[in-house]
Order: sequence, then structure tokens, then C-alpha cells
Amino acid sequence: MAGRMTLCNMAIEAGARAGMVAPDETTFEYVRGRPFAPKGEEFDKAVAYWKTLASDEGAHFDKEVTLRAEDISPSLTWGTSPETVLPITAAVPNPADEADEAKRTQMQRMLDYMGLEAGQKIAGTPIDVVFIGSCTNSRIEDLRAAAQIAAGRKVAEGVRAMIVPGSGNVKRQAEEEGLDQIFLDAGFEWREAGCSMCLGMNPDRLTPGQRCASTSNRNFEGRQGPGGRTHLLSPAMAAAAAVTGCLTDVRELIMEKFTTLSAIAAALPEANIDTDKIIPARFLKTTQRTGLGKNAFDAMRYLPDGKENPDFVLNKEPWRKAEILITYDNLGCGSSREHAPWALLDFGIRCVIAPSFADIFFNNCFKNGILPIRLPREICDELMEDASMGSNARLTVDLPRQVIVRPDGQEVPFEIDPFRKHMLLEGLDDIGQTLQHETNIEGYENRENREKPWMPSIHID
Repeated sequence: MAGRMTLCNMAIEAGARAGMVAPDETTFEYVRGRPFAPKGEEFDKAVAYWKTLASDEGAHFDKEVTLRAEDISPSLTWGTSPETVLPITAAVPNPADEADEAKRTQMQRMLDYMGLEAGQKIAGTPIDVVFIGSCTNSRIEDLRAAAQIAAGRKVAEGVRAMIVPGSGNVKRQAEEEGLDQIFLDAGFEWREAGCSMCLGMNPDRLTPGQRCASTSNRNFEGRQGPGGRTHLLSPAMAAAAAVTGCLTDVRELIMEKFTTLSAIAAALPEANIDTDKIIPARFLKTTQRTGLGKNAFDAMRYLPDGKENPDFVLNKEPWRKAEILITYDNLGCGSSREHAPWALLDFGIRCVIAPSFADIFFNNCFKNGILPIRLPREICDELMEDASMGSNARLTVDLPRQVIVRPDGQEVPFEIDPFRKHMLLEGLDDIGQTLQHETNIEGYENRENREKPWMPSIHID
């Protein structure tokens, strides 16, 4: 429901007179029992009427748009209008590339006001203030998303970060769930519900030149204070900016929990697939975990003219949506680059199965939320046969039970180190695991400083 409300809200922002999602059982259950909802027989009558609000069969639409959420990178604004949006992985646009003179002039004015240079990477831009609030992004779902990023982390030094719930009810629910304490422990301000910095009310204003990562829905010049520079983004992205001190791809702070994966598997019956094959060295200029998926297996996926190789399995339907990859021996050999699992994960691969792996690649998979499974060659051959059946033969990888369920129901057991299993189930990388013991680590460092003053611990930001 929260996502539907966002669609309706942003439809208006995009210029529509109204935004509507046809009500269904999800809507009815959301409304049922709420303070101003009809009760008893009146509710049943209301539902009967609401069911008539769907589009008529055969209705004509002026335009149909299909969006796949998984294809959209976390985005934010770079200019002084909500429409000036780009992915966090992109660079600031160049006015010189705009043919229209009026738009070109406007773009340059925006860059000058925002203190940005054409062509610079938007990721890594330092921020001064983080505002999570406004009518657009301060629901309980938004606060939960932000708390997931803030948990166990600290607001970066020199950054002011505030959380302003969207209503008194949201504030109470967040406090009942303990979200307020997560934010307070991380160094955020926990505020009363209100408009706050969305439109620069009271003392909640930017000073000239200050840069704010804001979840509000307006970023016009001076909106949050004269000379203030506002980047609009999601609550999770704002929380990521708060703890890193700069505009950051939130996906780099999240490792998805691995429990049970039921997915299409792709067979790549080759041995010794090295890290250069997985992601060629020329694409390794980035230190970001995202954006490498389009070049995974580049030499195998693309022809010399840049077009897709129609014979490569990951270019075929349904295997281009594969989340499980099955190969032969020594997967991940060659250079010890972490970009290899980054590329696989960004493509969508969550599990790799092979008779053997290169040690460093094997370890790097776990550190990035990919489950590598060792199985005998003959079992891999059988799973490849299953994979050849495409969408009619999904494999289910059940990590808690440590089995792979084949399409016919047969179960294939596999071994995994208990600690690594725990890390995957909890969605923890090495940093996340360490942060769970932050209090003990601080106590140890303080004790060491007292007992060994000639060897003081050094804190590095």
C-alpha cells in the first residue's frame, strides 16, 4: 500500500490531475478496521462499490508505460527541480550536450547554484545535512527502511541528521517498534511530527552553500533556506548519506539475507572460468559494487560489434533472468579481484554451483551475499540437465535445511561452514558482523589505552 500511495503522490508531481491504483483485496484489508473506515455491513457495501473502480475491459489508454523496479538504480536529483534526476551511479549531465538553448542555460544555472561540475560523479559528493521526513517519505515503512541502514552505524562526523515522522501516529508506532532508539544510537535527531526542513520552517533551514540529502518532494532554489542545496532521494538513500557523509549508493551498505532461493538456473558447462572471464580488467576502474552486471561475462555475452551473442546462455530467455549459475571445476580462478562476485551479484546471480572453486573467489562470494555450493561433477551434470528445461524447472536452494530441491522434488544435500551459513542467513558481511560487537570493541580499546598508554589506539574515519 505504501508503494501505491507513492505512485499516486508522484503522479501528481509529474503533472497528472489525479493518480489512482485500482483497489483490490490488498486495499480492502488495509482500510478494514481503520478509524474512519465503514464498519460491518457498510464496509461490505463500500467494498462492492470500490470493486467497480477498475478500468473497463477493453479500455483505451493514450499511453502505456511498463516499469520494472529491479531495472531502476537508486536515484536522486542533481538540479533545482524534481525532474532533474539521475542514477547514483551516473555523472552530472553536461549542458553542452543539450541542443535547446533555453534548457542549456537553465542547466548551467542549476549547476552553478548546486556547486556541481558537468561530468563529475554524483556519488561521493559530500553533504552537510540529512533530512528524513515530509509528507512524501515519513511513513512507518519509510522509517523502517532508514532504520535498517542506520542500525549499528554512526552519523558521519560533521553531518547533522534529523528524523521527522509524518504524523503523531507514525511517531508512536516507530517508538513502539524501537526505531527511535536505533536512530538516536546512530546519532540522528528524533523530532516531533511536522513539516520541518521540507520547506525550511522554524530554525530547520540550510545556510547558504550547505548541501542536504532530503526525502522531501521539492528542491527549488532556496526551498530549504536561502542558498541551500537540496538533493531529493529515498529514506534509505538519505540514511546511507548520513552514515557515510556523502551521496552514496545504498546498495553498497546492504547485503540481502539468504534463506531460500527458488529461481531459474543457467548452465555454463565450462571449467576454469577465471575472474577475467567473469568481469574483464578494463571494467575494474570502479570501487563501487554496483553497475558491473551489464559487463559480466562480457567477452562471452557480446560480439565484436557490441551486439548480444545470441548463442550465449545468459542472453537467452528465460536464462537471462537466472539467479543460479552451474559450472564445472575451478570457478573463479585467476586474479583475486572482488569485482567478480560484484559483477555476478549485480547481474542477479545469488548462488553458484560447481565441483570446485578458487579459494579467494569462494571466500569473496560469501562476503558479498552469494552462496557458493560444492557438489560432485555428476550431480552438477544432473542439475545442468534440469536447468536446460528453463522456466519449467526452477531449482530451490534451501539454506536453512542445506538442500537443493530439484524440479521432481528430489533433494540434493550440500555442506557449508556453520559460521558462513549464519552470516548469509543474517545478511551480514565482515563489517556488519564486527559492528554487532562495537560496544565490546570500544571497551577493549579503552582498556588497552589505560593499560598500555604507549600504544594508543588510533581512530580513523
